Amino acid sequence: MMVLPAAFGMFVAGPMIGRELEDGTYRLSWSQSVSPARWLTAKLAVPAVLTVSGVSVLSAVYGWAWFRARGTNYPVQWFEPQVYGAMGPAPVGYALLCLALGALAAVLVRRTLPAMAVTAAAYAVVVVVMNAVRGGLWPMRTDTTAIGREIPYPSAASDVSVGWMTGGGTRLGGTTCVSADDVDACMARHGAVSNYVDYHPVSHFWPLQLIETGILLVLAAAAVALAFRVLRRRHA
Repeated sequence: MMVLPAAFGMFVAGPMIGRELEDGTYRLSWSQSVSPARWLTAKLAVPAVLTVSGVSVLSAVYGWAWFRARGTNYPVQWFEPQVYGAMGPAPVGYALLCLALGALAAVLVRRTLPAMAVTAAAYAVVVVVMNAVRGGLWPMRTDTTAIGREIPYPSAASDVSVGWMTGGGTRLGGTTCVSADDVDACMARHGAVSNYVDYHPVSHFWPLQLIETGILLVLAAAAVALAFRVLRRRHA
């Protein structure tokens, strides 16, 4: 599922638009009273509808299968990228963004294969960045316990940060006393009195998904707007 959005951008928008610009066949459409903006709109409209429909169905089926597998020996949790990126509305956002990136790359490069390569590279950057910032898109829940006691938090939770906390609420990173010869003495010297863990429970799945999807749709809209602007400036 994580590869599917890249496929939409690489093999739909990029070749469909890039090939016409590369071969010059777009001139036939434009000579028939079709403006560049209208031409690009027509090239994007049908793929966008098919993308939303197809990816929505696949995402729903994957989500159904994953929830059916919960409680079995299936080890993959909801917060792992290969699962999180295949359920909910986020896959639709990624697919539409890839479609927009493919269109923008095709308009800028005007060659099919380079446009496909640029789309794939841009998508990879987006995936890496979103995986890195996802944990901060929604306020995390924090649990604390006295030092020496296990921190109780849901097994299906995504722990983001763990460490110690002083009596005044100052946080000490989880590696503060890892290399110390006497960990207890090290924690006492730093004034640590409790453990803390920041995490996302499974109830945060939908807020995280909706915020991430919103970001992706904004980026997609920006890419499409830029593609129209470049097309107008080059063929004014």
